[in-house]
Amino acid sequence: MNINVIFKNWRSPFITRDQLYEVTGGLIHPRTIRNLDSLGQGIKGKFFIGRKVAYPVEEVINFLEGRFHLDFNSKGGKDDKKR
Repeated sequence: MNINVIFKNWRSPFITRDQLYEVTGGLIHPRTIRNLDSLGQGIKGKFFIGRKVAYPVEEVINFLEGRFHLDFNSKGGKDDKKR
């Protein structure tokens, strides 16, 4: 899957932490990114605009590509929770 498709119509070179939730369809929650940032495992290039945290879109794409994986062996459903 090509993560670039998510940001195809994004008109800014930057995105705020809160906007990530909206752009990814709720897959990435701002709290998750905040926690990863505090552990030093977050998106590179973080900067502040007042109290808002923003990231370069290119670094967001790199981050998501590094965390994205497909599981073709999964059957889905409640059995996946037992693993």
